[in-house]
Amino acid sequence: MSRRLVILGFMIALGTLLFSCKKEEERIPVLTLPSPMVTAAGGTQTLSVAAESNWTLTVEYPVADSQKGWVSVNPASGSGFGSALVTVEANTGDNPRTASIRLDTRSHTLSVELTQAASSVHNMPMWMELPVPEDNPNLYFFTHDWAGGEYINKDKSPKRNYSFYWDTENYVSHWVAYPLNTGLMKGNYGRYDSHDGGGFPADPILERLKMKQPELYSHSYGGGWTRGHQIPSADRQENEAVNRATYFVTNMTPQQYDFNGKIWANLEIKVRAYAKNCDTLYVCTGCHITASSGWSGTSGGVAARVPDGYYKALLRRKGSDWSAVGYYLPHNKSIATGDFQQYSVSIQALETKTGVDFFANLPAVLGKDKAAAIEKADPNTTLKNW
Repeated sequence: MSRRLVILGFMIALGTLLFSCKKEEERIPVLTLPSPMVTAAGGTQTLSVAAESNWTLTVEYPVADSQKGWVSVNPASGSGFGSALVTVEANTGDNPRTASIRLDTRSHTLSVELTQAASSVHNMPMWMELPVPEDNPNLYFFTHDWAGGEYINKDKSPKRNYSFYWDTENYVSHWVAYPLNTGLMKGNYGRYDSHDGGGFPADPILERLKMKQPELYSHSYGGGWTRGHQIPSADRQENEAVNRATYFVTNMTPQQYDFNGKIWANLEIKVRAYAKNCDTLYVCTGCHITASSGWSGTSGGVAARVPDGYYKALLRRKGSDWSAVGYYLPHNKSIATGDFQQYSVSIQALETKTGVDFFANLPAVLGKDKAAAIEKADPNTTLKNW
């Protein structure tokens, strides 16, 4: 055989080898966890794997985390396309916890992070507007910052906008809480939904955590219910970012049209007037849901609970003087043209009605006896000084 033929054969063999190696190069696998955010109650979900080779799954915990073993994956290995059952044990502690599920294939490694909520939210900020959190694994506490993102802490975030307590079963926030004063109401931005491209966006916090929420961007709840704000658009007018956050789905509830546009709107106007006449008004606005509450139509495949009533708990500070009143309005068209002042109540009475313990930090600031006296005060007497 000639030298030329030997060289040609060698080149053909090398080309074939290189081609086969390239052909067999493994593509990046896909690892899908449906719910990266898990309630304190724990539970199971199915993890999906798409790979071109054998794979293994491993649960990893933060080095500093003493809690280990609360996540399990079965099976822990497989080949090609497959799935595994992820089981998360209940979290009985006071703090959330995280773990990562790592996928290893022949050529690649990737992971997804899983976060589990605490058994109850004990570590809420010392803000005067906040109620005492319920010990309910389906309720999640979040705060939006002034720039429209998620408030982390005073070192990492601009000032707070509002906090909300999201219900993952009923798809409404039980309450929205925020401070209100002339400085926070400055500006005349208008309504985000009336600007070019404006609408009612999904909440980015819930999107990041892959938590379900109604789709309300260009239409309202099914069943004829309007998109009713809890913190009003008019309370946040400084710029687009802060106003846009008031249009997030987590600030909306399905509300009757006449109720929303008349008696409830009139109460909102009055609350702003109260805020302009004091140093700060701490507001907790909420929707009252009971076991008999109905449902809206579906929007984006998600129906929301229609509240039986709406309330506002107001804590007023002017200098060293503190006072508080509440309002509870039945969610009913029949009262739409009525006087909201007929529905003023003491904070204590509002707590009895709603089951919410308002102004969690007031006793620490004023003492238990003084805080209790403020919450028991006759609203008619209190409002004479507002």
